Amino acid sequence: MLIKWIKCQVNEENKSSFSNAQEGWGDLKQLDGFIGQIGGWDKNNPFEAGIISFWRDDRSYQAFMEQQHDGIFEKSNQRNTYSNISVQIFEKMFNTSKTDMTDFLSKGSLHRVADCFVETNKQLEFEHMQKEVWNKGMMASPGMFAGVFAEKKNGRYLVA
Repeated sequence: MLIKWIKCQVNEENKSSFSNAQEGWGDLKQLDGFIGQIGGWDKNNPFEAGIISFWRDDRSYQAFMEQQHDGIFEKSNQRNTYSNISVQIFEKMFNTSKTDMTDFLSKGSLHRVADCFVETNKQLEFEHMQKEVWNKGMMASPGMFAGVFAEKKNGRYLVA
């Protein structure tokens, strides 16, 4: 599974326009390989929106980028609603719960995403601790529906 993590800086006067434009991405539901997405405002930075989307594989994501992305982007009228955008692509390594996160995209009221950089000599330990310590703790937490642990090959990890 491929996971796309998008962060957008949005000025206060554009927050409503940005949110409305996000609804234009509903066309993604019809695309082969698209699993789902969720987004919201960062509680610590109210002018930063985070969107996480899930794709079956790189092939379906690349087909979307080449064939449909620009059309949906133009149709959504989102071009002038943000001042900066960051897009990162991760590969799913494992679930951090008994259930797949994509089963719960519309059920949670709070989504936590950690975008981590880990030094090369500490990556194996980080992965091990995530799997053996954090996962077990999170699975036992009341209200925790699901989660995912993903990697980008340069020491970046995404925990959602």
